[in-house]
Amino acid sequence: MPPEFLTAYSTPAHPGTSGGALVFDKNGVTFGNAVTHTEGSTDFTLNETGYYCVSFHGTIASVKNTKFPVSILIYLQQQGTLVPGAAVSHIFHTSLENENIAFTQIIQVSGVPNTIRIIGEGENFLYAEIGIVIKKIGNL
Repeated sequence: MPPEFLTAYSTPAHPGTSGGALVFDKNGVTFGNAVTHTEGSTDFTLNETGYYCVSFHGTIASVKNTKFPVSILIYLQQQGTLVPGAAVSHIFHTSLENENIAFTQIIQVSGVPNTIRIIGEGENFLYAEIGIVIKKIGNL
């Protein structure tokens, strides 16, 4: 099976809201049709059944004029449900902090199309320098 993958990223800072999905402005390297994404959107579509490895990284920060401490959770959502083991959180104590975050998880796709996205929860926050790699690693 030849590799199929998609990379996407967003470099400028964006505001995030609790329960909102993160926007990926640009697609990077793509090979195959197993994963698709429209630049400037939040959703990634998995078009083939199988196993996928999803790796995410970025930087988050709290916004000014927030009552501290503030807890922010960033997680992978598949078909509207949190993916266990694909989450990271940080508690901010001042508006001067920022935190590098990352997670990697393997997911199973048994029905297509299948939608995944990255969600932020807690308070309003800023996110920047985010990137994602979604790679099909095997068939069911």
